Amino acid sequence: MAFLEDSSKKEEIRERYEQLWSELLVRDEEEAEKVLEKLEYRFLPTSQKIIRPFKTHLTWIIPLGVIIVFVLAYVIFIYIALWVED
Repeated sequence: MAFLEDSSKKEEIRERYEQLWSELLVRDEEEAEKVLEKLEYRFLPTSQKIIRPFKTHLTWIIPLGVIIVFVLAYVIFIYIALWVED
């Protein structure tokens, strides 16, 4: 794969970029920021793409909470089973 600076389609891609830029200028600021964030995400290395969704506390709390609930339910089930067996 050739770099863009060496490509024969360089000018065609630049024109498309200019069209997109002029469309972004007439859009809502928040919408333009979302588009740019998605574009920046595409350029991130794979290791950062995997970690990025887990930056908020909620995305860590929910899976850990589910795991804790299942472990606790298992321990209670075993405890009750041993208690009933006696």
